[in-house]
Amino acid sequence: MVKYFLNETYDVEESDTERSFGKGEKREDFADAWQNTGTIILIGLAGSGKAALAGLLSEHTGLSVLTPTNADEAVEALGVFGQIVVLGDELVEDPVVQPLIHEAGKVFYLMADSQMLSSRVVKREGVADKEQLWREMSVRLAVMEPAFYTVLHFILQGGQSSDELLADILEKIAF
Repeated sequence: MVKYFLNETYDVEESDTERSFGKGEKREDFADAWQNTGTIILIGLAGSGKAALAGLLSEHTGLSVLTPTNADEAVEALGVFGQIVVLGDELVEDPVVQPLIHEAGKVFYLMADSQMLSSRVVKREGVADKEQLWREMSVRLAVMEPAFYTVLHFILQGGQSSDELLADILEKIAF
């Protein structure tokens, strides 16, 4: 059985005419994602590139970077206008922090598969058992991805180069 995301039927006057929506169309349907909040929030698992992207964004925007380490710091950071907030997955999962994230700014989820994440963490932290880390990252990704989806405005592909990620996010924050 196949379930369809969209299952709508329309009556049209010109049955031989096609209409498709491309990048940038129908943004008014997602007004909250495009509002000017001044705050950028980066979320994702370890190894997704949040810290590196935050550094590049800071250079281009002049905004300061905050990386809270606990729920109290996260709540405080999310309440300040005009900065870059980097949230680890444990804070996105926190029941006090999670309800505040979506409204605090433009939320970007750096999506990456568990293989890429574990490879990056192995390089950065020198973890000996890459296979075990990959298994742990796979489980964590399965747990966290629904939480990320509940707070995000945009998804960035973590496998893109730093320049591609920067260009993508700058386009979205400038709208």
